[in-house]
Amino acid sequence: MRIGAFRHGWWKRACETLSLDVTDLPVAEHPSGNAYAADLNARIANGSKTAAVLADLDVDLLLDNGGTGLGFLRVAEGADNLKLVHEEAGRPLLSHFIDPLATALQGLPWPAVWQCLQSQSWGKAIWDRAQAVELQRLGVPGVTHLPMAAQDRSYDTRPLHPSKCMPLVSFVGSQNTSYFARNVTVPTNTLLAGTLARATRCDLPDMSFYDIYHDVYGLGEPVDPGDLVETKINKTLAYFNAKLFYNASLCIHNRDRFVIFLKRILGDTFHLVGRGWDTAYGLRTSPRLATADEYLNHFREAAINLNLVNGNAETGLNMRHFEITAAGGFMLCYRQPELKEHFEIGKECVEFDNEADLLEKIQYYLSHPQERVAIALAGQKRTLSQHLYSHRLQALLQAVQPKPLPVEYSTTNRWDDLKSLVPDPEVVLDCGANTGQTASSLRKIYPGARIYSFEPVTSVFGELRTRCEALGVHPVKKAVGDRDGMATIHLTASPEANSLLGFQEGSPCSQWCRVVGCEDVEVCTLDRWCVENGIDLRSVDILKLDVQGAELQALYGARKLLKTVKAVYLEVSFVPIYKDCPLFDEIETFMKECGYRRQTIYPSDQPHNWADALYVKA
Repeated sequence: MRIGAFRHGWWKRACETLSLDVTDLPVAEHPSGNAYAADLNARIANGSKTAAVLADLDVDLLLDNGGTGLGFLRVAEGADNLKLVHEEAGRPLLSHFIDPLATALQGLPWPAVWQCLQSQSWGKAIWDRAQAVELQRLGVPGVTHLPMAAQDRSYDTRPLHPSKCMPLVSFVGSQNTSYFARNVTVPTNTLLAGTLARATRCDLPDMSFYDIYHDVYGLGEPVDPGDLVETKINKTLAYFNAKLFYNASLCIHNRDRFVIFLKRILGDTFHLVGRGWDTAYGLRTSPRLATADEYLNHFREAAINLNLVNGNAETGLNMRHFEITAAGGFMLCYRQPELKEHFEIGKECVEFDNEADLLEKIQYYLSHPQERVAIALAGQKRTLSQHLYSHRLQALLQAVQPKPLPVEYSTTNRWDDLKSLVPDPEVVLDCGANTGQTASSLRKIYPGARIYSFEPVTSVFGELRTRCEALGVHPVKKAVGDRDGMATIHLTASPEANSLLGFQEGSPCSQWCRVVGCEDVEVCTLDRWCVENGIDLRSVDILKLDVQGAELQALYGARKLLKTVKAVYLEVSFVPIYKDCPLFDEIETFMKECGYRRQTIYPSDQPHNWADALYVKA
């Protein structure tokens, strides 16, 4: 694969580590040197340069950090309408964000940001899982979760000599919020959402700000797919503005409190490096380290490297987690939900829970130097083998490269095929009927069949019932599954995607299947329902299942039916679209065990993600 990497960041070196053909591309400039602050005019100017380069460059994928590769072209001279350079060039763009979108795209007006966010060919890889889900629920397509990492470079892997470690305890990082600075007055009406979220998370730590803001307290209206663009922009802006105090309070919770505590308790034994601590809290601090080599040497030489995530992250790790360990330093960090996914805590790094625990662990590891060195070595081994940016790039490339499909698609008409296989069915069960789209097709080819259409969601069922009256179809307000009773169905941005299964992070269909609500519905097994409604199981000739990932559950509840049903027409998934969604191979195995063979398979509008399969009794 040939890569075009925008200069701001570390992807070029990661590409070279993987022996990929990589070409440097220019980024928009800003007088401050901060590429994130590049304004619209700068991105338009750079967009023209990038378009000219891409016209003569054969690349398959564009990579950047924090959206710095976003460029614009004017449609015509003097026109206000803009087009994205990567879309005009027909090249997909992948951006890895290590800051919130509002920070990374700070130089752009929000309408331009929203235009960018809706680009289907722009992949947004977010380092923080809660913020990735947040963007998906705000209706942003192409969002995935991709953690930070350490840069690809040469690292010193020699064991440390504990007697030479100085300073004893160190933290490298700046003070990042002015909310609590001296002589700053904050309007009280901006504090409610953040205060409620912080208070709620004291008892429910797994809840995100989005959950609390929208689902628990209903402080604002969620973005609806049917909203006007201006409404979507205003709702999203209101949401992020409400989150500002929450982010500031996270800085206190995750970082500032421990810096203040250690400086007061340990004094100069605690070495503090970074900007803002003196002006915000009057703490003595050392200036920032000048080069990357100085940072890495500092991490290796410190006995204990304290790592504290700032307020930009809810669940994710910062780059220090990987820089400290890559350098071979011992890391003591405040607990963060995603930490255990990347390191074996206690063996590759150490975490603490509060001030007392922090002080106790500092004292313990200062008095157990060999244990400290062993943990540092294990942490370095983990990061260098799994957490470099070349490893992240491999994950990105696997995500964007279509995987070979295990099937060959049919070019025939599905309804003609079904009619030829089962010309005169007595009973047809249409499960996951939505508003009756399939029922209409079935009635056309089977005017004399008894058709029962199952749909559990109240708002959708009303439309189905009206349509069924005109078609002569029997509507049934139930979901189908592997047991009888009540269940919660997840209501999604697209009603056709409502599912008994939960939201799958990173789903390629997240734009449609992101959860916007829920409803308690009645669930039945088809075997029991048929008996209770006087339908002879042997009279059911066709079973259609389109229940958004819950097909296998429905099949388990229809084992008696499957002894005699002539044809089963159902949706199959090749990738996880819903949480715990069974994939094609699992469905295929089950159907074979029940005595069916796959007759054919039909492509969907997303053929690499899902399809419709037709099985007949062998």
